[in-house]
Amino acid sequence: MTAGRKSVAMHSLRFPAETDDQFRIRAERTVGIAKALVDGCPRNKFIQCLLDKGRYTLEDCKRSPTVRVEFEQAIAFGGIGETLEATKNRHWGEGPWIMTLEEEDVFDPDFISYLYRENSVYNRRFDQRKRMKELLGRKHRHLVEDAKHYTATKRIFLRDLMPEKAEAIRKRLNVSPEVFWRACKGKQFLDLPKRLVHLELFDD
Repeated sequence: MTAGRKSVAMHSLRFPAETDDQFRIRAERTVGIAKALVDGCPRNKFIQCLLDKGRYTLEDCKRSPTVRVEFEQAIAFGGIGETLEATKNRHWGEGPWIMTLEEEDVFDPDFISYLYRENSVYNRRFDQRKRMKELLGRKHRHLVEDAKHYTATKRIFLRDLMPEKAEAIRKRLNVSPEVFWRACKGKQFLDLPKRLVHLELFDD
C-alpha cells in the first residue's frame, strides 16, 4: 500500500456466492422497482396539489418518494425507510409490500399516515368500543375507556365497579361485566345491536 494513502473499505452489494448473472438480474430488478416508485409519486393527485402549492418538489419525489406500505389489514403512507421502521412491530397480518401511490390516495404529508382495511382487527376493536360508548350513553360511556386503560387486572376492575355501573353494562349491552372488560381490551368481539338507519322517503 502506498504510504499516506488511506485504506478504503469496499462494501460489496452482492450476496454471498451470487453469480454475475444473478447479481445483474437482481440489480436491474431493484432499479426498475425504484424507478416505478419515483415515477408513481407525482402521478398521485394529492402530490400534484402539494407540488402546485410548493409543499413538495419533484426532487423530493426522486430523493424520498411517498409510497404505500401495504399489509393484510392496513396501509401506511410515507417514505420507504421511515414507514418500514414505524410499522415493524405492527401486527397487521401478512406484509409489508411496498407499492406505488394510487391516483386517489390522500395522506398527511408531514407524518406517516395509516389506513385500516375493513378486515383490520385494530379497526374492529375501535368500532366496537365506539359502538359500546353509544349504547352506554353519556352517563356510562366512560366505562369503556376505564376498562381499556385500567392498569390493574380484571379482578380489580370488577371489584371496583359500582353496582349501578355493572347493571348498566348488563342492561344496555346484554353482557356481563367480565365479558365487557374483555371486549374493551380487544380480546373479544360482541354481537352488538346495529345502528338504526334513517331512510329518506321519496314521493313517486
